Amino acid sequence: MPRTTTPDDAPPPAPEGLRERKKRATRQALQQAAVRLFREHGAISVTVEDICAAAEVSPRTFFNYFAAKEEVLVPWDPQTIAGTPQRVVDRPSVEPLLRVVHVVLGEAIDTAMAAPTWRDQALVLRDHPELVSRVALASRDLELALADGLSRRVGEAQDDAYVRLLAATAVTALRVAIQCWHRADQEADLHDHLDAGFARLARGFAAD
Repeated sequence: MPRTTTPDDAPPPAPEGLRERKKRATRQALQQAAVRLFREHGAISVTVEDICAAAEVSPRTFFNYFAAKEEVLVPWDPQTIAGTPQRVVDRPSVEPLLRVVHVVLGEAIDTAMAAPTWRDQALVLRDHPELVSRVALASRDLELALADGLSRRVGEAQDDAYVRLLAATAVTALRVAIQCWHRADQEADLHDHLDAGFARLARGFAAD
């Protein structure tokens, strides 16, 4: 199964401007510093000030990107969340909705895994499960973004029962895939776990 595909008629992504690149670099620097400190000293003992000192930025800058120190462990950046609805809409019209959300979440995984902190973020969450609540909040944002795209794609309201159920189920499949991947061999491919989860859904999850 192909990992990610793009419809032939989809416009290419707009090039990232200098300001956006600088913001992304600052965000990644903060994440790298925080994750390194979390792994060295434990997440509880590390403060926002410690992270800022390591990244050589001010606390004010930190809070421009994150509401709390635990949010550095969220793998989805704001651009991924913001772009999710349109990626759902842009998938080929002949694709089943379950396939649409599968591919879009696969693309989100690819984006997250391209970040230098991806593996270490996962290790911190494995070692400190009490921090998962912040990531769960980010999953909620991803779920809402999926529901937004699905509602536009099918012409239903975001609170439509099927739209909400499909979005919530897709994100649950993603969360379970990540949890299984955490427990698997280090060489395991997260996409394999995601594919397996969606294959199970496809056998029992269909629109009326």
